[in-house]
Order: sequence, then structure tokens, then C-alpha cells
Amino acid sequence: MPWCDSQTVPLSRIGVVSAVPSESGVYGIRSGESYLLIGESWNLKARLLGLITKLNAPENLCVDYELCSEADRAERAEILRRESLVEMPVNGRNGSLPGITFWASVPEAYDPSVDGRDA
Repeated sequence: MPWCDSQTVPLSRIGVVSAVPSESGVYGIRSGESYLLIGESWNLKARLLGLITKLNAPENLCVDYELCSEADRAERAEILRRESLVEMPVNGRNGSLPGITFWASVPEAYDPSVDGRDA
């Protein structure tokens, strides 16, 4: 795991208020072993409380956090994103969804002479 000296708490008001300091650091919100969001803040407690309010976070989420200096925070968050976030594969051709084809994703599919509009 790429986290260094991280702490884990439930993503809840009680969990964050009781355990997360108001200091500079990086955080990762996860469900099980999968990270949904990795970010950074100069005040971890305030940022996480704001996210709980905005997301109306379900009770099955946890947050991992580690303290780091303001100078290193952005770079550390980027490293954690690269190593921890899993990109979901895109099914279909040209990023289309299974069973759905967007005409703009298939250039030859749109012929302006067919619908009567001028090209």
C-alpha cells in the first residue's frame, strides 16, 4: 500500500471530529478496498466535514489520511492517485456504452444529406 503512517476512520461526523486533526495532509475516501476519491487539504478535518455534508456520505465509507507538509501535499496526493485509484475500463468502441452508440463517436454515421439539412 502506498500510504505512509496513515490512519483510518469511518467517514462520519463522529469519526472525523473525534480522530482527524485540523492539519495539512492527504486523504482517501474508500469503500472496502477501493478508493473513490483522493485529495489534499490544508485542514483535513474541515475538508472531510465539508465532504460529509455535500455527499450525504453513506455509512459504509472510510477515510484514510496522512499528515504532510503544505509544500509536499499536492505531490503526495498525485502519487497516491496514480497508485491507488483504479480506472474503470470503458466497454465498447470509442468509449461508447454497451448497446448505445452515439453518432458523434462514429464519424461516418452522420450524413447531413439524409436528414434534409444543408451541410
